[in-house]
Amino acid sequence: MKTAVILAARKERDSEIPYPLQQFAEGICLMDRNLSILKDCGYENIYIVAGFRYDMFHKYHGDGVSVINNNDYEFTASMGSLALCKDFIKDDFLLVESDTFFEKKVVEQVTIVTEGNCLSMTEESGSGDECFVETKHGFVTKITKDRHRVCNFEGEMMGITRISFKTFSRMISAWENSSNPYLNYEYLLMDVTEPLDRPYIRFKNVIWGDVDCREDFKKLQNEVYRKLRRRENPFDEENLRSHLQKIFEDKDISKAEIVKIGGMSNKNFKVTIDGKSYVLRVPGNGSEGMVERTNEEFNALEACKLGVNPEIRYFNPYNGIKLADFIENAETLNAATIQRHDNMRKIAAIYRKVHNSHIRLKNEFNLFQEIEKYDRLLLKAGATMYEGWENVRPRVMTLEGYLNSLGVDLKPCHNDALYENFIKSTDGTVYLIDWEYSGMNDPMADFAALFIEAGFEKENEDYILDKYFEGNIPPEAREKILCYQILWDYLWSQWTVIKEAKGDDFGTYGIDRFNRAISNLKKINLQK
Repeated sequence: MKTAVILAARKERDSEIPYPLQQFAEGICLMDRNLSILKDCGYENIYIVAGFRYDMFHKYHGDGVSVINNNDYEFTASMGSLALCKDFIKDDFLLVESDTFFEKKVVEQVTIVTEGNCLSMTEESGSGDECFVETKHGFVTKITKDRHRVCNFEGEMMGITRISFKTFSRMISAWENSSNPYLNYEYLLMDVTEPLDRPYIRFKNVIWGDVDCREDFKKLQNEVYRKLRRRENPFDEENLRSHLQKIFEDKDISKAEIVKIGGMSNKNFKVTIDGKSYVLRVPGNGSEGMVERTNEEFNALEACKLGVNPEIRYFNPYNGIKLADFIENAETLNAATIQRHDNMRKIAAIYRKVHNSHIRLKNEFNLFQEIEKYDRLLLKAGATMYEGWENVRPRVMTLEGYLNSLGVDLKPCHNDALYENFIKSTDGTVYLIDWEYSGMNDPMADFAALFIEAGFEKENEDYILDKYFEGNIPPEAREKILCYQILWDYLWSQWTVIKEAKGDDFGTYGIDRFNRAISNLKKINLQK
């Protein structure tokens, strides 16, 4: 398969420049990136169907790329654009939506499919513009943007699809007899095919997204692309194998397969040795002084005993190197999937088990003391907090007395509820991983972190708290959660400044959290 079609005719709702042409990093826009990926994967004939600001796309014409003008872009949808390729398509082809950002491996894996159609799908993103997918026995049975028509939220369609010439011919025939100019290609593809013509590849834990508005573009700039860079950054393979040789003294490490699998503050690698897979965790920049590794080791092993953390096979408390079992085909939860009712019930059960376990973790995680510790780390790193911090910090620290008046419980807590720290195995078991910041704390601090990290909807906050407290939510719980949300935001904004002083780049992550802390401070009456 050597042909690809990029659909790029849509008019932007809030921009005079098409988002695929706007630079989200220095010298890089979506169109440049996607064309580069396609050419690297062997595509020699690429057709860009443009419309809105067609003149800006024409620069790509040449070197195997043709730009087709959809003059009627304001009165047609994606099928109208695709139909303009009918005189050029002579074989199977790859269809790519121009506003889609994805890892290269998505195109690579769809490309190696040798015949027929193939759709790409992944976990629900929560973007608000999802195209939901239902499947049966390995084939797609339903595609819809109406969540009310979905029985099981199995995934979301990505904008990368292999379409056979046979199916394309049927689509063109149906289009030419259609009276609806606003028809989308994915619905027509469903109309002209049977389920057996719709196999799919389901990508787990892939970094991707689409850009439909200014907010999406900012997310691409400040979050998604930086996450991808951290995943794709080269790593010192020799150093990694040296660590592995110390762990597996009796094995030939030269034959180990090492694949980087991400991580925000740390670098994580999937390591496969003799058919068995593990996760190797290597601490990232600037973690010295932030995490007491002997505490993490003790606490993480206690979590293993509870069955909420995958089995740890090796832990070095001096350098933080850790090896744990890899959960095969596990799904890393995201901001959308973590708020599904079945997952929220399981997370409520995990927190109940941890908080009520009566385990005495090795340390207390006092957020006020952590802020003071990070003050010292900031000074050591030669870094300065965001403008206005001198006025914000005293207000943040006054929350200690307010929380004490509400009543603080000290129980075992995880203290790092990034949704990426919840992984779901194929049997439905949810695990809570990465116990670096664990320690004795108020359980409402765990919920505060969970809610802000995943952007919980109010009704979902109510739902998971109701399940956790078994229908009897204490009246002070929400006030405590708001206080802890402020503390987490201030602490992690400090964390970001320290990390970036060590060379990392987190975009607007830190300042966004700092500003949210200021906003939430206004909601609390500290005179009470």
